[in-house]
Amino acid sequence: MLNDLLRWRKEASADEWSRLAALADTTPGYLNLIAYGVRRPSPGKAKKIETASKEFPAIQPVTKESLVFSSQETAA
Repeated sequence: MLNDLLRWRKEASADEWSRLAALADTTPGYLNLIAYGVRRPSPGKAKKIETASKEFPAIQPVTKESLVFSSQETAA
C-alpha cells in the first residue's frame, strides 16, 4: 500500500527528503519508518510533516490525516 508520505518520498530527491526531515524537526530515518508503515507519527509530528511538505511547491503536500489514520500493514 502506498501511503501519502511514501508517495511524497518517491517524488522527491534525496536532498528534498533530508530538507523535509529538517523542517519537520525529525530525521530522514524516522520519516522512512513512517513512510514504510513501520511507525505512526503522533498528531503533533504529523502536523509538522504536513506543514513542512507545503514548502515544496513542485510536490503535492502530505496531509496529517493520511499519516495519523493510515492503515499499517503487518507481516503475516
